[in-house]
Amino acid sequence: MKYLLSVIAAMIIYQSASSQISITSADMPVAGDTLRYSNASIVGTVISPGDSGVSQVWNYGLTLQYQGVDTYKTALAVNPLYVLTIGYTAYGYKVSDSLPLPGLPVSIQQVYTFFEKKTSPNSYVAQAWAASISGIPTPAKFSPADVWYFFPLTYHRTDSADYALNVAIPGTGGLKRNGTRYTRVDGWGMLNTPYFTTPVNCLRVRSVIREIDSVSFGTFSFGIPVNTVEYKWLATGEHYPALWVTSTLLPGGGERITSIRYRDSYRDTTTAPPIDTNVAVQNVAKVSEDIKAWPNPAVNGIVTLALPASWKTFLVEVYDIQSKQVATFMDKRELNLRELPSGHYLARVTSGINVAYFHIEK
Repeated sequence: MKYLLSVIAAMIIYQSASSQISITSADMPVAGDTLRYSNASIVGTVISPGDSGVSQVWNYGLTLQYQGVDTYKTALAVNPLYVLTIGYTAYGYKVSDSLPLPGLPVSIQQVYTFFEKKTSPNSYVAQAWAASISGIPTPAKFSPADVWYFFPLTYHRTDSADYALNVAIPGTGGLKRNGTRYTRVDGWGMLNTPYFTTPVNCLRVRSVIREIDSVSFGTFSFGIPVNTVEYKWLATGEHYPALWVTSTLLPGGGERITSIRYRDSYRDTTTAPPIDTNVAVQNVAKVSEDIKAWPNPAVNGIVTLALPASWKTFLVEVYDIQSKQVATFMDKRELNLRELPSGHYLARVTSGINVAYFHIEK
């Protein structure tokens, strides 16, 4: 009898622990939050898009690479001039120390995304973007806003929303972003990570983001498609994804994971010292002067790239002024463009979560 009661009690505890939860706006970040995370090694970590459904048990054996902190500040705290465009209620974090655009006559630094919680509809949205462009504080609002989540989030909820951003760069050109975010809560269950050593109840949210990022300068304008998928395991009360996986949609189908991030506490590690912001983007800023394409214009159709030595694996995509992808190179620092007609091109180089752009003339 005692054994039977123990089994029943264990079953009740398990069912309670692994029951479906609901995520609301109260589970999102707020101004003043300082949220630490760790980035995990992609190599050796197998995370399948098919790990969805009910009563899942997620445990991927994540290996720490380095740590970072997202600090959420109001627009006023970042730069008082931003308030005129963004307002007092939005808050956000620095997503990048710099946006490398070698070969283009502009520098973009201190890049922030600002968020707001909305009540009609009940949602959490990316409301604005801001950066220092060639030393000038430049805020811009999304119109329409980029809705990350509609609440409450429960299993099988499906939403989609368009968004757009237009950033004018006086005397140079501008940056534009137009896209659609498709979001579906495709799983629930228990997640185990180095931080959540006792498994935590989570919803898994899958977001497919299809957008066109455009860069214009002078008389030239390039639009590059960006097709990514974000998987976020959300737990109540955390204000940050327990696990956040980003992947790139491949042209022939399938996905390639580009980053793995999980909620964490401070860890003293000798392999990679912790820092107070996005270390990968910080590294890009430090080596941005070494990111070059030469000769430019190309000689005999050949362009050589100078990239950080740490970028062992990288993808180079070349686009023409009609936003058509005309060439791709994997781990190639010498680009053979002889088959392409003479003209202007934009190349995007991706290495993990690091991204750089090059203007190439042939």
